[in-house]
Amino acid sequence: MITINVEQSVLKDEQKLPKDLIMHVQEAVNGTVPMKKDGVIEVAFVSEAHIQRLNRTHRGKDTITDVLSFEYPDQKDIIGDVAICYNQAKRQAQEGILKEVVDLLVHGILHVLGYDHEKSGQDKLMFSLQDKIVDLLL
Repeated sequence: MITINVEQSVLKDEQKLPKDLIMHVQEAVNGTVPMKKDGVIEVAFVSEAHIQRLNRTHRGKDTITDVLSFEYPDQKDIIGDVAICYNQAKRQAQEGILKEVVDLLVHGILHVLGYDHEKSGQDKLMFSLQDKIVDLLL
């Protein structure tokens, strides 16, 4: 079972995810995804500059991105981090910002749990799980 902690201090009040929605994301992931590990996933909404710096440092890409995930397979308590750039999410949202942010949140969590759409054969499984979870929520 996972627990999700979300840091939203960089967001304006109207941009923040409601606590009950975060709880529903946690419940939906726990009820849908076969758990390979248990622990806490720390999620932070970050600025464009911060996510660009993370992307450059960890992926060698000097660009702003929407979401980054960091898996910590050797840790027991905090099993990963997810960083989401709200401004980038807003720019690319086609079905509304709430759906985009929830989609990115679930996407990042799945990466922390070991799913990787860039590995051959895993893309359909990961995106199928992501769509199933998001559909349960919205």
